[in-house]
Amino acid sequence: MATLLYRSCVLLGCLISVTTAAPEPKVVRMQTSRVQPRSTILKRAPLSVTIGNEPLIGLYYVNASVGSPPQTVQLQIDTGSSDVWMFGPQSCNTSTSQCLGGTFDPFQSSTLVEFNNKGTFSIQYDTPGSGVVGDYVQDSFGIGGMTIKNLTMAVATAADYVPTGIMGIGFDTDESVARASDEGLLYPNLVDELVKQNLITTHAYSLWLDDLDSDSGTVLFGGYDTDKYSGDLGVLQIQPDAQSGNTTSMTVAWTSLSLTDPTSGTTTLTDDSFAEPAVLDSGTSLCGVPTDLYNQLANFSGVINDPTYGAIVACNLSSYTGTLNFGFGGSGGPSISVPFYELAVPTVDENNDPLTLEDGSAACTFGLFPVDTGDDILFGDTFLRSAYVVYDLDNLQIGIAPTNFNSTTSNIQVIGASDTIVGGASSIASGVTVTQTNTAKVTPGIAKTGTVTSLATKAPAATFGAISGIKTDAGATGTATAAKAPATATGSAATPSVTKSAASTTIPIFDATTIFMMGGSFLLMLLGGVFVVLG
Repeated sequence: MATLLYRSCVLLGCLISVTTAAPEPKVVRMQTSRVQPRSTILKRAPLSVTIGNEPLIGLYYVNASVGSPPQTVQLQIDTGSSDVWMFGPQSCNTSTSQCLGGTFDPFQSSTLVEFNNKGTFSIQYDTPGSGVVGDYVQDSFGIGGMTIKNLTMAVATAADYVPTGIMGIGFDTDESVARASDEGLLYPNLVDELVKQNLITTHAYSLWLDDLDSDSGTVLFGGYDTDKYSGDLGVLQIQPDAQSGNTTSMTVAWTSLSLTDPTSGTTTLTDDSFAEPAVLDSGTSLCGVPTDLYNQLANFSGVINDPTYGAIVACNLSSYTGTLNFGFGGSGGPSISVPFYELAVPTVDENNDPLTLEDGSAACTFGLFPVDTGDDILFGDTFLRSAYVVYDLDNLQIGIAPTNFNSTTSNIQVIGASDTIVGGASSIASGVTVTQTNTAKVTPGIAKTGTVTSLATKAPAATFGAISGIKTDAGATGTATAAKAPATATGSAATPSVTKSAASTTIPIFDATTIFMMGGSFLLMLLGGVFVVLG
């Protein structure tokens, strides 16, 4: 493997801010859509580049320059994959994809070297018919006002059912050549080259997406920012894959889920033995939970399963002040509370008009999706916006803490070559371990909501429903009923429907001159029943 207020940046390539200063510390800072004031205690300001958030298609992207002279492309930032690849000329199948973010023409770069000893780049996804093939190349790659020389990446020659190119920043063991069972062909990827070329000192970065309505956020390579989270970091061990024993994904031990209602308190939805591998994946737009938990929460939230638009909720779900609380690492481990306003994501129809319910009130995409047994549990943007996450690839650790929404200050801590994130942590989670069993790749930026066959199609309830037969904080089995939510459309239980508003909405575009983002058509893919959320 994402907004009630749409981003002020309507072009993916529109806002680039670059700042340079003294040579220390080595940190690369990539900031989303507005540059925040920097703390005066910094030895120097980090290099920064604007990263756009396109919530209607569920991705965060960076403007990158490739080759000589530089060609600008927009690539999705993805902690769930490890290759950098972009569309080549006429490579993207426009009948299956929106083909966003521009193209790179290798024949127009004087510094490109074709990298034939890696063979053909090839990656396939779970979505039927999806995948990318292309050629490995080496060329200059610029982000945040800096240039990485001779970065190994891929230029697609054919691509189906993928929305845009990818800037993968995961482990090199998750590169497509490794997935082809040829680990001898692993190459230094983007994060490796940042260290190798002395641009940062350690394989580590942090992610701050801020809230759903915000047009700010930061990816900080080589450090973390203590002003962007509340309290202290809790440290989790990154979990290995079951089949190979290798560490290939940002998998942590997810050990509890509870719901806090402002009136009735907290109800625990999982038992004491619950432990599942969950991937903290910025390339996924929504948050996946096991189907049984999803069904309870969908009923509670008044989800409509629309055959065209998938799981829909009334947008005024966002005014409910309850939270979902995700616990990690067992007893004493860190917990992240996700407000319900993060789970009502605005959406549009095929004509780019806002979706509405039968009474004319606004309809939103539900921020969770069901995960079948054996499939990856992916915690995407609807979860990550509520967390500050430090990814330490050297020490195989994740630091996580509740986000500090709308922070306007910075206090950047550099992670040196011999450092760990433990110094910024209040706790190291207990020895709960899980293993990642699913190694299939799913389509970046594509979200699956689909129809939940075990959940009856219904109109939104006038109040939030009850979650019953689950363990409460007191340890008893009983029923916890949420407080009444703001009134939602009752509609017709027999024939629920979603309609479009008469008003139109301007959809952001990735490239002003060539690539228009046809929001409705994309949402048919994004919310239809045949796609799987990202990778």
